[in-house]
Amino acid sequence: MPHIELRDLRNHDRDAAFQAVSASTSAWPRAAFADREAFDAWAADDKVDAHVVVEDGSVVGVAAALDVDGDREILLAVSPSAHGDAPTEAVRLLTAREAERPLYACVSADDEPSHAVLARIGFVEHGRDGDDVVYVLPPTLE
Repeated sequence: MPHIELRDLRNHDRDAAFQAVSASTSAWPRAAFADREAFDAWAADDKVDAHVVVEDGSVVGVAAALDVDGDREILLAVSPSAHGDAPTEAVRLLTAREAERPLYACVSADDEPSHAVLARIGFVEHGRDGDDVVYVLPPTLE
């Protein structure tokens, strides 16, 4: 497996990050942008903690955590050119950075690869929101 890491989204990463998000076939509703201007506005929002997914030194996606109606939610968009394990590793790294639990994710009901990624990390279905499935990573007992 290639080396996957997350790093903070920097200005010089934005072109590659937007291209990766645009190429992504995942259907995480909060990772859909009409154009580069919308992506830049989203990335500049104080409620968004955006990272680039880096595979062997190249930007292949975006992983972020953001506040949505008082809850912490994650999202992911990875280019189809990325290694098959890149999405799972990116979500694993992101959830390790996000200490707050419960942690939520929302994906399109027909996005089977994203459902599988979330299940591998320990997310469970929490409910439905129209055509989307809401997942939760519940708190753990220590």
